[in-house]
Amino acid sequence: MWIQAFDAKFGAKAEPFTRTQWDQLLAEYGAITDVPALAFWQDLIVAYPEAKIVLMERDIDRWYKSFDEAVTKMMWGKWGNLLADFEGSFVGPLRNVHMRWAKDWMRVHSADEMRGAAKERYKEHYVSVRRVVPRERLLEYTLGSGWEPLCTFLGKPVPDVEFPNINETASMQEKVSIIARRGLWTVVRRGLTWFLPVFLAFSLWKLLYS
Repeated sequence: MWIQAFDAKFGAKAEPFTRTQWDQLLAEYGAITDVPALAFWQDLIVAYPEAKIVLMERDIDRWYKSFDEAVTKMMWGKWGNLLADFEGSFVGPLRNVHMRWAKDWMRVHSADEMRGAAKERYKEHYVSVRRVVPRERLLEYTLGSGWEPLCTFLGKPVPDVEFPNINETASMQEKVSIIARRGLWTVVRRGLTWFLPVFLAFSLWKLLYS
């Protein structure tokens, strides 16, 4: 349904999703972040006027390094796209959604274009969010601030656990690895589903007629 959302917003008719359509797509979720939701943030704050927005700006050079390693190389890499072409139930649709985000929102069509545009689009996004979102709905969260500002903003109690601290690049690479393994296993399983009956039939034929 994300592809339908891209068609609705960036297509010739330019008729973005209504709340009813967003409810169908996001019914199971209480919060969203990153791609592909990033391309629809303005539509979403209109569709959900009660929603609150947490904006977390990182050092742009550190973000760019992480983005290039975990997103650009995977999206435009030969092996990742080959796997997506063969695995159409999960990896393929995931690739297609990311490609629509790149072409429609990032306005890029290659790895080189993405690398050239990434920092500028990053800056534009933060300027736009600060300009558009009402102050009472926006929290500019700083990494290392812990639970308190986030929980106060959301009206939630502070958890009695340490605030999670992960290496974002390593975490993203692990997610990419999980996606790749899942895709490869699906391809192997389907290959075996086709190969085993053929192998057994051939073996039977050899036993009967050799």
